[in-house]
Amino acid sequence: MKRLYLLFFSFINCACLIGQNGTVENSSYSIMALINQGDSLVNIGESEKAISLYKRNLNSLKKIRNITELTKIYNKIGAIHYKNKDYKLADKNYAIAFKNDTTTQSSAETAYRLFLVKRKLNEPDSIIHYLEHSLEKYKKLPNSYNGSNTFLTAGIIYKNKQQFDKSLQYLILSYKGFSELNETKKLGDVSITLGNVHNQLKNYEQALQYHYEALALQEKAKNEKGIARCYNNLANVYDNLELLDSAVINYKKSLNYLSPNTKQYGIALNNIANTYLKLNNTYQAKESYKKAINTNTVLKDTTALLYNYNGLTSLELKVNNLEASKVLLSTSSDLIKKNTDNIIRLGYYENNVEYYQKTRNYKSALEYQIKYSDLYKQIYNKEQTEIVQEIQSKFEYEKKENEILRLNLSNKSKQLELAEKNKALGNKNTILIILSSVIFIALVGFYAFVQKGRLKAQKVKHEKLKAIYNGQETIKKRIARDLHDIITTNFDGLRLKILALKKTPNPNQLIEDTTNELKNINRQIRIVSHRLSPLEMQMSHQKFTEVIRSRLSEFHLYGKVFVELEEQLPNVLNELDLVIQNNFYGILLEILNNVEKHSHATKLNINHFTDEDNKLHFIFNDNGIGIDKDFKEGIGLLNIRQRCEIIGGECIIEKVNSGTQVSINFPIKIKK
Repeated sequence: MKRLYLLFFSFINCACLIGQNGTVENSSYSIMALINQGDSLVNIGESEKAISLYKRNLNSLKKIRNITELTKIYNKIGAIHYKNKDYKLADKNYAIAFKNDTTTQSSAETAYRLFLVKRKLNEPDSIIHYLEHSLEKYKKLPNSYNGSNTFLTAGIIYKNKQQFDKSLQYLILSYKGFSELNETKKLGDVSITLGNVHNQLKNYEQALQYHYEALALQEKAKNEKGIARCYNNLANVYDNLELLDSAVINYKKSLNYLSPNTKQYGIALNNIANTYLKLNNTYQAKESYKKAINTNTVLKDTTALLYNYNGLTSLELKVNNLEASKVLLSTSSDLIKKNTDNIIRLGYYENNVEYYQKTRNYKSALEYQIKYSDLYKQIYNKEQTEIVQEIQSKFEYEKKENEILRLNLSNKSKQLELAEKNKALGNKNTILIILSSVIFIALVGFYAFVQKGRLKAQKVKHEKLKAIYNGQETIKKRIARDLHDIITTNFDGLRLKILALKKTPNPNQLIEDTTNELKNINRQIRIVSHRLSPLEMQMSHQKFTEVIRSRLSEFHLYGKVFVELEEQLPNVLNELDLVIQNNFYGILLEILNNVEKHSHATKLNINHFTDEDNKLHFIFNDNGIGIDKDFKEGIGLLNIRQRCEIIGGECIIEKVNSGTQVSINFPIKIKK
């Protein structure tokens, strides 16, 4: 009988399971049908209906917890918004997709889409973050079209940022990928970019090799625009090599493949005109400039027109055609008022100087020479000024480094002494508790006396701690002022030394190495300045919340840790007592320092809220390696706790699943 019951229940269970599986399977088929229907609507341009259909799928997918398909739907919705140029909605949907899946190949593709939309939204802090996330994922995945295309995009971006080592690294990965995939046209695009990088590095032979390879690939793909680009790039290299006849031949070939009245056609005409002018072939140069002017007039491209007018004016001045030069300068004067391109303006001023010298109007010539010189300094001396400032910062950093080290060691010694006293006090309390439990009634008066003495001792220690910090803050402010005064005083002397580098036969490598080293030292000096006087140097022209946001953005840029604020910083921070602001900022700097140097984190999440007791809570959560259970607190963590005590707050530091969490809270005290 028991066996019959067991068989019966087994049969019922199997039937239920089959029914459940059938339900899930039917649900999946239904969802896939809706997705296919949405894709069809996208193909015929019914994007709004497609979004509505996709959103119906989201609820179903959430119920069955199908993360993969859920991520695809959010990406599809984001793609529609991106195509419609609604970049904020595209960003929102891509971000949800990225949050759902950060590990698979889908994560690499979503990160690349976020990179594209962040570029449209002009959010520089996020652009490189998502691009590098996508790159790291694709490096670990099998070769694919999207991966190779992402490497190509990175190569172009780092080329434009003058980071040629990184650019070449990713372009080579892209080249290998498209070679394996036999993607002729894309391989040609990679070769074009490789040629342009080597041209900028003045590796002209390698540049020519890549451009000729690109030309063969574009011809094989029958891509006329690509062929035109290749001939134009070849001409640019020959022009740099002063092989002007070869440059002209290739510019002409480029023009043969370009459609008239296009931007690229106008650029090619201007390029060939400049080369003709170098060859002293003024007739051909003039004809080419005029054709370029006609093309750019149709396109209403003011910037390109001004380049054409500057070139043609230079030609007319060269042949002493002063009447034509006057007309061209007058035309340029009307256009240049609406243009902000300083290189164009520089050429315009230079032509005016030459015109007025030839017409013997030396007063006007002098006026334009002054304008030319001022603008030249503004363009080309800005970088030299930054280099000089960084060199000065390096010298001052070396000078102050020993003093800062001494202060740090002194602070550490005092904190260790305080820890020893706390330990001794803990032992004393333990003894008192044991004795009081044995002879409680007899020693009740004595216990009260000890308690009173203990509270008094803690108060004295608290006052001493405040005095120590106040003294340190005074010393730090003085050092910060000295640092600023010395940089200002010695700036001119160092500027002359840097200008002396021009006499070096090949100073480019030396300048580049020095610049990279000084950028790093400059950043360290900024960090030291922040620590020495966190707010006094900034609060005069910024709100406290703006100071914090500026520091977080700087930390994100240099520390390569993505900072995410769950909500905007509360305005009450701007109204806090200065002592609380100063100590809260000190706590923030210590937390950022620990995240950058010890946590190996890539992301820092910051949240805040105010509780019923009018206390402000801040929670800092990183995705790093976390802390061990038996970890010993260093100077940084002790500094955080002591600053919390000064402002009457509390601090909890603990390891969580995603890394380390630092929670602080303190009462809100408004400025009087």
